[in-house]
Amino acid sequence: MNLPVSIRLAASLPALFCLPADAALTADDAPRDSPILANLSLEELSQIKIVSVSQRVQPLANAAAAVHVVTSEDIARSGATSIPEALRNVPGLNVAQINGSAWAIGARGFQSQFSNKLLVMVDGVSVYSPVFSGVFWDQQNYFLPDLEQIEVVLGPGGSIWGANAVNGVVNVVTKSARDTQGGMVYAGGGNEKAVMAGARYGWLADTNVYARVYGIYNYDNPTVRIGGGDAPDATSSGQGGFRLDGYPRGNSEWTVKGDVRWAANDDLLLQPDLTRPPSYVFTNTAMTRSLGGQLLGHWQTEMNPDSTLQIQGYYDFSKRNEVAGSAAVQTADMQLHHTWSGWRRQVIDWGVDGRMVYRDSEPGWATYDPMQATEWLGSGFVQDEISLVPDALKLTGGIKLEEHSDVGFMPQPNARLTWQPAERHTFWVAWSRALRSPQATELNSQIDVSVLRPMPPNPFPTVVRLAGNASLEAEKLQAWEIGWRWQARQSLTLDVAGYYYHYDDLISTTSAGKPGYDPALKAVVVPLTYVNGAEGDAYGGEMALTWRPVDRWLVSASYSVRHTMLHSYVQPDQGYAGHALDAPRQTVALNSSLKLGRAVELSGALRYLDNIPYSHTPAYVELDAQLAWRPNERWQFSLVGQNLLHDQHLEYTSSLAGQTAEIPRGVYAKVTYKF
Repeated sequence: MNLPVSIRLAASLPALFCLPADAALTADDAPRDSPILANLSLEELSQIKIVSVSQRVQPLANAAAAVHVVTSEDIARSGATSIPEALRNVPGLNVAQINGSAWAIGARGFQSQFSNKLLVMVDGVSVYSPVFSGVFWDQQNYFLPDLEQIEVVLGPGGSIWGANAVNGVVNVVTKSARDTQGGMVYAGGGNEKAVMAGARYGWLADTNVYARVYGIYNYDNPTVRIGGGDAPDATSSGQGGFRLDGYPRGNSEWTVKGDVRWAANDDLLLQPDLTRPPSYVFTNTAMTRSLGGQLLGHWQTEMNPDSTLQIQGYYDFSKRNEVAGSAAVQTADMQLHHTWSGWRRQVIDWGVDGRMVYRDSEPGWATYDPMQATEWLGSGFVQDEISLVPDALKLTGGIKLEEHSDVGFMPQPNARLTWQPAERHTFWVAWSRALRSPQATELNSQIDVSVLRPMPPNPFPTVVRLAGNASLEAEKLQAWEIGWRWQARQSLTLDVAGYYYHYDDLISTTSAGKPGYDPALKAVVVPLTYVNGAEGDAYGGEMALTWRPVDRWLVSASYSVRHTMLHSYVQPDQGYAGHALDAPRQTVALNSSLKLGRAVELSGALRYLDNIPYSHTPAYVELDAQLAWRPNERWQFSLVGQNLLHDQHLEYTSSLAGQTAEIPRGVYAKVTYKF
């Protein structure tokens, strides 16, 4: 195993890794009267507020879950230009780039181009595709300095967030317009990140009403084709929008925000085609195009010292045209959340949510029956947090009840216990049940997976056809977790978490009958279908250490390990057990930031990823680094290197017949100006 080599390499480069160290090179968009995260002690950093564990604000240190927060300052110092890049060094989160536009991101395993057990949200709004069971990461473009933080919760979150929050939750939290007053523009480019540009302006629109508008544009050059040369995967994207935040007198606040987005990606797909003998393969180079927009409103008020009410509604439109399938999706959602602490030692949260999703599909490689469909989702949850021993022992129990028009009733309970025997120690244990609801592709699609050449004595080609199954049930997870947070001193903290999972009714594929000759196609058809046909177990854990040896230097290290054992209980077995090997078994990350003088900072991130047998990806060690100079409060100049240890390397393989590319070394420069 190559792990010891990576550890020795990490130890030999202590001054090149990234985490916030000093305000001189911050993202610099915190409120003028608020403390800068880089200047806080580790004890103060442990009081970072999060919302993704209980759907209300709470200190990170008290959360009974494995939570990791990527702050705005972390993003700025990492040199990341996208959400996936900002997530690369979160322990327990497996992040890999497939080609210029596609990523495979999973939590604690089950990593793929469409990771269907990871719920991704922006300000609590799901960006999980109801058609393809995953996230199109090329559509998640934001003005990164306007992000407050990215909260990553490892483990189930179904009792709060509902179906699909199975192995983890990623919640991107944007800043209030009040915290982004004034103007900011940036521009840059390099050999891979060819063009990057963005602008934002915030102002006081009215008494206690703050506004901002923004726009971004990115163009990335092609990655590297396996075997050499440019891959046909150049990408371009843009996004713009506005946000209004009101703070009327009293204890109320409201938000209205809207965004529009588009992307155009070069693509290549090896598509089965009966009309193209003898290979029966069509190399389709059609461009993938997507566009969409969202309008959201949120209102919150403190009705009295013991009662807080939140109401949120949004409408989202998204259309994506690509070879594998084209669909337009409209989503309307309305939710209410109430927190009440009127009883001694108890905090009760409850809420209801109603959602409508309308899908309009177009014929493509994948077809749907029906082509247009409407899904309904209704849910309610309740959670009770009980202080058994004040400031020492806390029990939290809750359940979410969902009714899905295609899947039916889905209960998801949860229980968590937090024990703080001393001021600097927090122990927690949790049990959860989470569900993953099947989506349109699994329920009612049809796709010809491959076409095989005629083989004697059969004179006809063979079509392997995969069809949906409207009788599918939700995938199920029973999860047991344990964790410990320890602040040894103000300069040293440790966070450890472990888990054991049992999966049941996992969706796999199997034979749907005997092969037969289709005279219309003049081919033999081998029918496959989706079934709830697999189960298995997983266990593992993560460890994260943060240390500030001197004021100018902050270092962190993390290690994660996982083992997954899956097997199919339907025959013939289509190899679903291979998904147990779809993510690296071990990962190591070393991050640090070192201030060089008053205005220069050197930061970087070293990572080791074990081999991935399922995608035939070898283990590798990689390094990103950034040198930034800020001569005054208005200007910042950055030089960033990504994947510095190799000319190019393979990180993951594409799903179905899409293109897989090697990710090259990239260098870019960027200048930022504030006014």
